[in-house]
Amino acid sequence: MPIIWITCSFFAGVISADILPWKFFIWVLLGIGGSLVLIGLFWLKYPGYQKLSAFPRGMILILFISFILGGSRYLTALPDFEDPEYLTNYADKNSSVIITGVINDFPDSRDQVTNLQVKTERIQISHWEEDFPVQGLLLAKIPVEKNPKFGDRVQLTGYLETPPEDEDYSYREYLNRKGIYVYLPKAEIAVLEHGQGNLVLRGIFELKSRALEILYRLWPDPEASLLAGILLGVETGIPDQVQQAFRDTGTTHIIAISGFNITIVAGLFSRFFSRLLNPRQGAVAAVMGIGLYTLLVGADAAVVRAAVMGGLSIFAQQIGRRQHGINAAALASLIMILINPQLPWDISFQLSLSATLGLILYADPFAQRFFKFSSRFLPEQTAQRITQPVSEYILFTFAAQLTTFPVMLYHFHSFSLNTFLANPAILPVQPPIMLVGGLALILGLIWFPLGVAAAPLVYPFVLYTIRVVEWFSRLPFRTLYTGEIGVGWIALLYLCLGVITFGGSVITWFIAALKPSLIAVGFGIVLIICWQAVFIAPDGRLHLYLLDIGTGSAVYLVTPSGEKILINGGPSTKRLSDHLGRRQPAFKRELNTILIASPVEQDIDALAGILPRFLPEEVYWLGDDSLCWEAENLRNELEKNSIPIIYGEPGQILELGDGVKITVLAESRRGGTLLIEYKNFRSLFPYGISEKYREEIRMGRDLGNVTLLMAADNGYQSSNPSEWIRNLNPQILFLSVGIKDSQGLPDRGLIDRLAGYSLLRTDQHGSIHITTDGKQIWVYVDKLD
Repeated sequence: MPIIWITCSFFAGVISADILPWKFFIWVLLGIGGSLVLIGLFWLKYPGYQKLSAFPRGMILILFISFILGGSRYLTALPDFEDPEYLTNYADKNSSVIITGVINDFPDSRDQVTNLQVKTERIQISHWEEDFPVQGLLLAKIPVEKNPKFGDRVQLTGYLETPPEDEDYSYREYLNRKGIYVYLPKAEIAVLEHGQGNLVLRGIFELKSRALEILYRLWPDPEASLLAGILLGVETGIPDQVQQAFRDTGTTHIIAISGFNITIVAGLFSRFFSRLLNPRQGAVAAVMGIGLYTLLVGADAAVVRAAVMGGLSIFAQQIGRRQHGINAAALASLIMILINPQLPWDISFQLSLSATLGLILYADPFAQRFFKFSSRFLPEQTAQRITQPVSEYILFTFAAQLTTFPVMLYHFHSFSLNTFLANPAILPVQPPIMLVGGLALILGLIWFPLGVAAAPLVYPFVLYTIRVVEWFSRLPFRTLYTGEIGVGWIALLYLCLGVITFGGSVITWFIAALKPSLIAVGFGIVLIICWQAVFIAPDGRLHLYLLDIGTGSAVYLVTPSGEKILINGGPSTKRLSDHLGRRQPAFKRELNTILIASPVEQDIDALAGILPRFLPEEVYWLGDDSLCWEAENLRNELEKNSIPIIYGEPGQILELGDGVKITVLAESRRGGTLLIEYKNFRSLFPYGISEKYREEIRMGRDLGNVTLLMAADNGYQSSNPSEWIRNLNPQILFLSVGIKDSQGLPDRGLIDRLAGYSLLRTDQHGSIHITTDGKQIWVYVDKLD
């Protein structure tokens, strides 16, 4: 197996060059000198060589040269920091710079910022008139409302800095491994030209952008965002609480495109097409399927590497010999590291390689042992029929997971006992999600109605995955935090795994314990769908949700007959989309009305982002529609989507049917004060309230008692006078504020004054759900104190 030893030697050289402070010429001298010494020893027939007789003489020389080449290749790939044109020379100068360059990667859009990777061309220092040629990659953080594309030539303005690092996490090292050594943390952008990037990549990224848009139209959140992660590698839309649930259950490998995912897809494609065609034709079809899937998710370097490894797993299955499969994986790894010497530190590459080895080494042995085990209790023909789905839907995935576990332990420093329960519960439904979800998305790209017809087929599986993971995350099992684990311990884990593997023994009970209960999984899917349908159906009551969206406000109102009204939206598109998606039918997502009651940044920033997913019939606007940039942007998006805007005024009443009405009590530039009434139920939302209006209504005496009162301005003490609260005499006070608010809200003095009231807070209780029949109220919260 010479290729394995050559790859290991080259890999060792790369790692050594990263650790040792040697210059390039030292590696060259060491290579020449060491080679001459080895040749001389072999020529003189040095007696000590007999101890190494298992290796041919030439092989020892080749391994040494591979080691030297690995170290040399690593050093030649590093940038020349002494070059006066290199970008690092202009960092941390406390001077504004203007940089021109071309966006050379898919823009990474988050809630508040978009990350751009830019190949720089020219730079101008603020106090200099001339610009100069420059080289190097740059990360720029720009406002999320900007929408540049791959291949755009842009002009960026800001302060060039070295990425930060601290004891827990080095953002600097993370970027350095990607070839990025400086960044613009807050950049202004102007697009100079379009279509400057690679033509093929530009087409791929345009396809990815279109696919992402179609995906959010086909499915609701949070299911849509999970599918975006699985199918397109776009994880940024997945709500924080959903990501935390996957981390707590050790199932994070599900939510992102990685070597693990694509290797699994490769194996499934191979098995699937081999049943339809002969094995050789099935392998060819599977490789074509992987290629299509790779294009669909964007075909970036990490995905292409994972696809290559996936193709190798198919090759290994076709030849049926572990040794050839391992050699092929080693050769592919050698070529990849030769192209990019930073790969050994790339987690995606590590997962790709380890998952591929897991399939090569364990997929067939696991299936064979399960067949032998089940044959003890069942007729051979029945055992064979059972083994096929079990191996494809559980054992196949577990084979890859077994070898990726040390990698995940090394990077994430934790291990959840829930992993043993959650993974077997959700792994059987992952192949349908990948295959059927990808097919529905492709159909939607071809003709949207086709995608609409196919989308419901995959929805139950995605819904099941999220709900089951969330349920397991609430079980009282502790996540074991291992802290930082040294490379030596990880190597020891793999050594033990290798001894067990090549020693010829595989633990039978491990496989038997993974026997799936497909009936239970199917029953769980049906149960979750039925439960959700009952949960969101109109029940003749008024439902009011104060959504947990951080510091800001978003109120979702559902009338007794099912009319849906959204008041404001908060600062985060992904959190708002997640909340609405959970509270609406999967394929009937709609809003009858959006009411802008507070046109300030933290209350409306999310609305422009959800418009393509939840198009309202109309929008009522209170306050100045030019109060901030976010308000102007939202107004433009509404006009673009031909959504009528109705400007409200004091005294206006919105009749919602069933006796539910919203009265606009007052209006200012900052919004309007609302009173929501349903029979005896009265809820007051003092958006934009002024001291003058409070005086006009005698500090609330003219309004009378209210059932619910929202604290004004996210808990500012001066905005919530004690007399005002005392005169309104609310049964429940609620407060919308984020955890560890950057401005220190809510004010401590206000909380002390509210000690005698029933106070509910989104930072402590999560989303607050009030339901009423007009006489009684019922209160539900996501979290208890």
